[in-house]
Amino acid sequence: MKSKTKEVSYQQLPAAPDSKRPCNTRLIQSFSKCTPLKVIAVVVLTALSTCLIIYSCLDKRLIERLCCTHNPVVQTADEPETMTSKYGNIPDSDDFRPRHRYRDNDNIRYKHTKRRLPQCIIIGVRKGGTRALLNFVNLHPAIQIANKETHFFDDDDNYSMGYEWYRRKMPYSFPQQITIEKTPAYFVEESVPERVHKMNSSIKLILIMRDPTERAISDYTQIHMTKLSKGKQHESFEELAINEDTGEVRTTYRAIRRSIYHRHLERWLQYFPLSQFLILSSEALVRDPVSQLKIVENFLGIEHKITPANFYYNRTKGYFCLRNETHEKCLAESKGRPHPNVSPEVVKKLQDYFRPHNYKFYRMVDKDFGWP
Repeated sequence: MKSKTKEVSYQQLPAAPDSKRPCNTRLIQSFSKCTPLKVIAVVVLTALSTCLIIYSCLDKRLIERLCCTHNPVVQTADEPETMTSKYGNIPDSDDFRPRHRYRDNDNIRYKHTKRRLPQCIIIGVRKGGTRALLNFVNLHPAIQIANKETHFFDDDDNYSMGYEWYRRKMPYSFPQQITIEKTPAYFVEESVPERVHKMNSSIKLILIMRDPTERAISDYTQIHMTKLSKGKQHESFEELAINEDTGEVRTTYRAIRRSIYHRHLERWLQYFPLSQFLILSSEALVRDPVSQLKIVENFLGIEHKITPANFYYNRTKGYFCLRNETHEKCLAESKGRPHPNVSPEVVKKLQDYFRPHNYKFYRMVDKDFGWP
């Protein structure tokens, strides 16, 4: 029987029919060019629920389950052996969970799911490992993540769009799952704590903290590399961080101000008790991700599901990467890149400057991070 395929967006998909007859899935076709907002889908109207097979236009691999009550027959341009070697074994629908995916799935919807406002936000710190943390927690089947930073609370234009706009930026999730988004700018922007509190005064907040000197240099490195890639000139870190006339730390430099953690946390504590924060160490996450993720699981009140089997150490990159049954993934090349050489004198000057601020932060959170 000949099948028909149609390029559709999710808003165009038909509602699930009432029929409970088993479904037959027919033809998958891939297209070399398509937008992230569209997928190539086979819609089978005789299933218990609308049956889709999704072909990812982003990473060229089959990523979605067959949503039928019976195992469907898949016919493709590839032989079965080719399909297995290319995509790995396609799991039965009852065994498949969102944790098997390593890509942005914000536009993929399962039956009984909907977009929800986040119950937890990773609010910072910038260059502290927020992306790694977000990817790591996404291994857990009880968590769904917003893959892109929404900048809802720190951007006045976005905030003026309202909660419904914000909700639509969240992924589809099941009722028992926790939705998490991360935007590191939230931690340092003055208007954000009050805005978050107005939305949800009981929300859980996660901070991942990094040695402030290393964080400031990493902050500079990101901006520096971006400017160089655009053919623009950019000052050295020393020129930006140290006042040439006085030889003292330039306290107006944003990378420096972002690293004075106690000042930013003070604003948050005016609206939220410390018990609603989980404050992690970036250095500890790099050394031993599993132990830190157990702390996250405890904080969120979910079962311990993430194990050492979910990670492997990449000696080339020098940090842990993710793995599941069929795939391995490391952070993007822009993550973990080497810092420019900064003179030891400047590093020591920064450490001396940050030290009293660090002690204030330690007392505030009742935890010593041991930064030099």
